[in-house]
Formats: sequence, structure tokens, C-alpha cells
Amino acid sequence: MAFKNAFKNLVAHFGTVWAILLYMIIFAALIIGLSLPFVLPIINAFSDAGVFEAFAGAFGALFGDGGFSGLWDGLYKTYVLVADVLEYNGTVAELLKYFFIVIVIVAFRFFFGLHEIPLATVIDGRMSCDARYGLGGKFFSTLSVSVRYSAAKLVIGMTFDFVMCMIIYGFGVWLGFGFIFVIAAMLTLSVFISFKNTMLACWAPCVVNGSGVIKGFGRSAAICFKRFGSIFSTYFVSLLLLMSIGLFVSLFTLGIGLIIVLPFITVYYGYLNVTQYYNKTGRRYYINGVIFTPPTENVL
Repeated sequence: MAFKNAFKNLVAHFGTVWAILLYMIIFAALIIGLSLPFVLPIINAFSDAGVFEAFAGAFGALFGDGGFSGLWDGLYKTYVLVADVLEYNGTVAELLKYFFIVIVIVAFRFFFGLHEIPLATVIDGRMSCDARYGLGGKFFSTLSVSVRYSAAKLVIGMTFDFVMCMIIYGFGVWLGFGFIFVIAAMLTLSVFISFKNTMLACWAPCVVNGSGVIKGFGRSAAICFKRFGSIFSTYFVSLLLLMSIGLFVSLFTLGIGLIIVLPFITVYYGYLNVTQYYNKTGRRYYINGVIFTPPTENVL
């Protein structure tokens, strides 16, 4: 039910996807600016080694005579070239390490996370009273809360990810880093991401409804623990479907289609989180202008 209702509201208010796309473009410009001191030497080294040509050739083989076998061979060749650069060029390896830590782990997640509270505010307004708020206005009016929320979620998310990486690495040591490990790693990754999404599902909606950042996290966890099975299954199925859609679009548009897929997924999760919050607290809400009353399953 949450999956269907969230999708209906997303389609009915698709303009939010374009607003998030604009946010992503601005956000990408900021991240690129921060990344330049790290990225330019890495790009030059990879270009000299033929990494980009090998990567482009892999996708060229997919649509040529090579098929998926050619794609796999091309990606493996790309991996070998990258590994050679990192092995024989210590400066690039060091820059890549700091780029991953400073930009990918910290800056990327923090700045991108600033969209969640204003997005949840816009969605909550539409679902609670069919109000139409602008994402830009809510971004600035909720910025102080968004900063605290994004910083707290960064710490919690990194903790989740550290545990997940340790478990995946343990599978690698136990099973060996072969095909079986890839399957086990993908399954573990899907389960952990779905578990994290389940535990944090109602956090932003709780903050928007006045619980505060810290208390909102506790309230979200309480809601999700009491209805864990239904929420987890929704996020697990959603993840598999969205991964399939993203892979399909990426392969058959050479990545260009991700321009709309990424904001679509972002807004979908925003609607799904608020829908879960309303369903699990028994609150009535609008679906495309029509009031919907969830079944009686109040948890708090």
C-alpha cells in the first residue's frame, strides 16, 4: 500500500522531480568545485593510461558484436588499468584516498543530505492539507534544522556503512573473492541498505512534525521496530525495482537517462518515507487530491 500510494503522489506532483534535479545540478557544481584539487591529477593519470578509452570501449562492445561478454571484458580491462595506475603512481593513489574520504564520504553525503528536510516538508504539506510549498523557499527556511539533521545522519550512516563493509569483507575472507562472493556481497548490500532505509524511514517526517533531530530519530526507530517486517519488505522490494530500472536505463542510454532517474528515485524515497510515517501512525492524507484513511494500525 505504501509503495502504491507513494508512487501515485509522485506521479501526481511530478514537478518536485524537476526541482530536485535543479538542486542536484547546483549541488554537483559545488562538489565539482571542491573536488578539482583532487580530481584533475587523477583524471590526467587515468587518461594517459587509457582508462576512459577502455571504459567507453566496454559499452561500445555491449551494443556491438561483443554483447554482455564484451561489456564484462571491457570493464575488467578498465579495472586492471586503474589498478596499475594506483600501484605505480603513489601520488594518484594518495589523492584518490583523500578524495574518497573528504569528498565522497563526508562532503557529498552532508551537502546532498540537506535536501531531505525541505523535501519532506513539501511532501508533508501536500499530503496533510494539499498545500503547495516551493522547495527553494523551504530549503532556506529549514536550513538550520537541515544542517543538524544531515550531520547526524552522516554519523549514523557512516556507522551503518562501516558495519556493512566489515561483514562484506568477512564474506570475502570466508568465501574467497570469487563469483560466490559477488553474489553474497550484493545480497548483503541490498539487505543492509533496506535495513538502514527502514530504520531511518520516519526520521525526516518526525523532524518535520516537530519531534526534533535527536528525538525524531528515536521516534522513527520506535515506529519502525514495531512494524519492521512490513516496512523492511517495502524498502527491499523498492530497492530491487529501482536498481533494475537504474541499470536498464543506464545500459540503454549510456548513462544519460540517469539525469532523470536519480532525482526520480530521490523524490520517490521522500514520498515513501512520509507515506510510511502517515500509515504507521494512522494519519489521514491526500493522494492526488483525494483523502485516504489508512487501516487502523497506530503504533504510538
